[in-house]
Amino acid sequence: MWCRGILRTRTIFNKTDVFTSSPYLTSNCLNAVETLSATATQFNVVPLRHAVQRSIASNACESTIGGIIDQWSHRFETEGIPEPVESIEHIVAHIVGTKKTLDILNMRNDRFSANQIEKLESLCECRLSRMPVQYIIGEWDFRDITVKLVPPIFIPRPETEILVDFVLKRLNSSQTESCEILEVGCGSGAISLALAHTCKKIKCTAIDASPHACDLTMTNRDKLNLTDQIAVIHATLKPDATIEVTSTLNGADSVNLNSKRFDFVVSNPPYVPTKKISDLEPEIKIYEDLRALDGGDDGLKIIKPLLKYAAKILKPGGRLFLEVDPAHPEYIKFFTNKYSDLKLRHEHTYKDFCNNDRFVEVLKVN
Repeated sequence: MWCRGILRTRTIFNKTDVFTSSPYLTSNCLNAVETLSATATQFNVVPLRHAVQRSIASNACESTIGGIIDQWSHRFETEGIPEPVESIEHIVAHIVGTKKTLDILNMRNDRFSANQIEKLESLCECRLSRMPVQYIIGEWDFRDITVKLVPPIFIPRPETEILVDFVLKRLNSSQTESCEILEVGCGSGAISLALAHTCKKIKCTAIDASPHACDLTMTNRDKLNLTDQIAVIHATLKPDATIEVTSTLNGADSVNLNSKRFDFVVSNPPYVPTKKISDLEPEIKIYEDLRALDGGDDGLKIIKPLLKYAAKILKPGGRLFLEVDPAHPEYIKFFTNKYSDLKLRHEHTYKDFCNNDRFVEVLKVN
């Protein structure tokens, strides 16, 4: 469904609370595996693996970092773990305290301490249990920022960076002195954070149906010193194309999201057709919230009301940017033509890294 691997992944709308609300600390990853395993069983998803073979552990004390990487990448490959080399390189880079996996090439002849080996074993067991590396190390890069990540809130994928690029390109061509953007389904906050971090004239209102997603967005916002540019609101897009606000957070001004006007609306909504959910990788089915992916029978369960909602709150000349399934752009063209009273016009469909139709730009005409 997505063209990149689990170490190069995406973000999603409406991170509802399938799992426990407590953060899963990477320093105690085995407990996280046990907790998530119990939850996975409850929701009838792929069971987790346990018990790493201790041959690798016994050899680790005598091995260099390069040897450990080779041993674990082979083990991951044998166990059918996707991207085995990248997985262990990211884990090792995390343990030695660098974000750049290239740095560990200069450390291949170094050795881990006993504490580092113990941590490595725990984190590698998490990976054998198909926990995504992003959750194991607790953060991930998105464009030029780093965001904290905890399950089950969706992991930002690099194809979504393309969506951010198109928004910024359109903003730069508009020559406006300020821009108000609404993000529907902020998750970890990656889209709003990347936009605000790049362009100081942007003011974002980020909403999500999950209070934990909102909390995570605020944590990432505060860490990046973007409090003045991003307001976070716990709110839900309803099937009748209205926004129901549960609470404004952390001093955000009270605002009527059904009447306020925005220059841009941006969203990466759930768009996977229900029948395709069972085809997802274990990393997604076990650890990420399936309700955040499920777009209904046609994948348009959220997109249809979102189009109607955007028609009401976009300023004339404003734009809606969506990440969608490759089958959706043609429908969106049909929808905007059929419901001409909404004064929406399909402007562009953009490709992702694999040349799939993935992003749609819709104009609010005067």
